[in-house]
Amino acid sequence: MMNEDVNPVGKWLEELRMMTEGECMCILQGKSLVSDKSPPHPVQKIKDGIDRIREQANIITGDFSKLFRVEKEKWKHLSYNSLQVTCPIRGLISLSNTYIPDPPTYIMEQEEVVMGECAKLAQQADSFNINTCNSAVLRVRLVNQLTFLGQSFSRLVDLLLSHLVQSIVMFLEEAETPQELNTALSTLISLGLEGEHMCYIIAREGGLRVLFDICRSTSLQGSQSQALRAVATICCVTESILELERVGGVECVREILCDSRSSEELLGEAAGVIAQITSPCLENYQHISGFQENMADLVPALIVLCDASTKPEVMLLSTAALANMTFMDSTACELLHQAGAPRVLAKVISETKASSLFAKDQVATILANMAAVEVCRNDIVEHRGIELLLSFLHEGPTPRSSEAELSACERVQQKAAIALTRLSRDAQNARAVVQQHGMPRLVQLCRDVHERNDSDAVLVACLAALRKICSLCGVGDMSLIDVQQLVQPRLMDSFLICTHRDENFV
Repeated sequence: MMNEDVNPVGKWLEELRMMTEGECMCILQGKSLVSDKSPPHPVQKIKDGIDRIREQANIITGDFSKLFRVEKEKWKHLSYNSLQVTCPIRGLISLSNTYIPDPPTYIMEQEEVVMGECAKLAQQADSFNINTCNSAVLRVRLVNQLTFLGQSFSRLVDLLLSHLVQSIVMFLEEAETPQELNTALSTLISLGLEGEHMCYIIAREGGLRVLFDICRSTSLQGSQSQALRAVATICCVTESILELERVGGVECVREILCDSRSSEELLGEAAGVIAQITSPCLENYQHISGFQENMADLVPALIVLCDASTKPEVMLLSTAALANMTFMDSTACELLHQAGAPRVLAKVISETKASSLFAKDQVATILANMAAVEVCRNDIVEHRGIELLLSFLHEGPTPRSSEAELSACERVQQKAAIALTRLSRDAQNARAVVQQHGMPRLVQLCRDVHERNDSDAVLVACLAALRKICSLCGVGDMSLIDVQQLVQPRLMDSFLICTHRDENFV
């Protein structure tokens, strides 16, 4: 039982005097005497400015889109909503002044133009009320003013982003330490990954010129790999590739690939640039100035890299570059033949570095395009090309395959079938496919939708291969139903038979 004479609060206060010092010491020991907040790197601050301006601009652009899609019965609200757009625009101008405290004259002039258009919009909105919202003349005036404001605003955003990107490019040129240079390069790569518009601005503001200056500098060898990665990132639009041509980028990459002193990392990044600028996804990939003249050096260098590489990513980039080049000109296939590509590809495909479906996709592409050139066919066959292509036909999706892997698997099967069709122009090669038991797999890919992942492209390629081989070697041990459905009818009829689905009507 507690003693009533003892005051609990008093007792606690008495003990607290002895405990306070210990508690304070614990708290002090848990605090850092040096602030953890270091000022952001200048380039990072610029990047933050670009991100915030783009974010705000995208929101405002969305608001403009909503205004132009206004429904007829909501015209009476257009005046108020139009004025609502001007507030974020003013906010963006204020935000830009934070990151560009001393803007150049042309930016200030454009800001005045935008503010003037905002004022004109306010005047138009004042005369557009509920009583006049059905006036066609006033509606046209208001829409026109919104258009003028939208155009001037877009121009301002472009100028702001260009100025900030130009600051990063200047920082690249003036960087005094490798750390500063690498930070600026990382920022440029990050910007390039944000979309085609940023890549276009970087190229327009001289980014590629500075990057290739770094690649050519003997004193900046530690940053050359990162500079080439930035080049590959930026060259995803036509304007960037045109700028690469103007600054002699192809010649610079060729020199790196042909230099025996280049590290594997640097060679891999150089191969990545070639793979990017020759991508069939780009509009003018077949018309790169100076590329044809350098192809005789690029193809052998890439084959050597494919053979000598120890890293899967380097092997993938080198084969991707070669595969893309075979789409550009048949000359690339002849150069591959001279460089012994079938022998090298047959060798590396059995190694761990080429075990991915993506690597096999590139190898299958190279062999399929080479098989279209008569001088290359014997070389492919002599180096186990038919055996390799048949093994590609047996590549199949797994339950754990990602969407990218499923697509790659389909491409491997399709291109292997196309290559076999082209090789089978020679009856001897067609017989080799039959002797190596390729026919059952071709039939299976036609019949079983799961084996081909329900791909129509694989189906057409396999049907074409079957028909070509059977026309030269006969139907062999194919069953009567396979002959009747896969070989004898028109190609379209066979295709429809194999893609037929039973329909349930409820």
